[in-house]
Amino acid sequence: MTGKRHLLLFGLACLGMALASPLSGQDAGATARIRPRPGLGIEYFSRTLVWDEDLYTSKLKASIAVLRAEVIVQKGFSAALLAGYNLSNFNGLIFRDLPFSLDYEAGSIGSIFWGAELEKDLFAVGNFEIGATAQFVMSLGSSKTFPITGLNEDGESEGKGSWNRIQGGPVVRFTGYENWTPFLSVAYNKLSGKFSMTETIADLAGTEEKSVKSKGIIGVTLGTIYEPSSVFRIRGEVTALPYNTLGGSLDVDYGASLKVVFSF
Repeated sequence: MTGKRHLLLFGLACLGMALASPLSGQDAGATARIRPRPGLGIEYFSRTLVWDEDLYTSKLKASIAVLRAEVIVQKGFSAALLAGYNLSNFNGLIFRDLPFSLDYEAGSIGSIFWGAELEKDLFAVGNFEIGATAQFVMSLGSSKTFPITGLNEDGESEGKGSWNRIQGGPVVRFTGYENWTPFLSVAYNKLSGKFSMTETIADLAGTEEKSVKSKGIIGVTLGTIYEPSSVFRIRGEVTALPYNTLGGSLDVDYGASLKVVFSF
């Protein structure tokens, strides 16, 4: 799925959340003043990719540091813009149509990371709150050059990778504790991207591009929010993404993130 289609899906999710019913017990016409909530976060994930007509697999591993510009639009509804830096490792991609075949094992490539997310409370049942979340993020990869040796003529290759991810779904939070709010989410979580490789050896040159997509598309997230005061909160979560391997067995990808948010 292309980045434009991901943006369209994210836009539809945003519209649906904006039109959703407010949290039970709230006055639908009442809105609070917009409150800024800046923050920062880190994330790591490992996703299995398929490519070349889903005949081959490799891993994408990413480490992300992000700054958050979040606002509370109204009670129970927040929006955030994300910007940061990402290291993406596409090791394992194989390119066969260059002047000479190449197995990419050059490690991580740095890139600019950006995105947006929404979170909305829908209704409450006792100590449980049910809400919805949606997020779209994109990693715009820069290029990385590395030498090719061991042939009659030395050369070099240049790799460049980018990816985008859309995720969204319901979230259930337990509000029965004073400072801790555990939560569970089962969400659509789709990643896709491209990686292009250029190889130059003497007078020979070639470029090949791989379109990749994640093997698993449903993620189960467990996490908790620790909020010791009204101006500071920490949110930690881990995600499991099950998928079927090419051999038919079941395996699991994973991810984890930690966010620190300040309220004013």
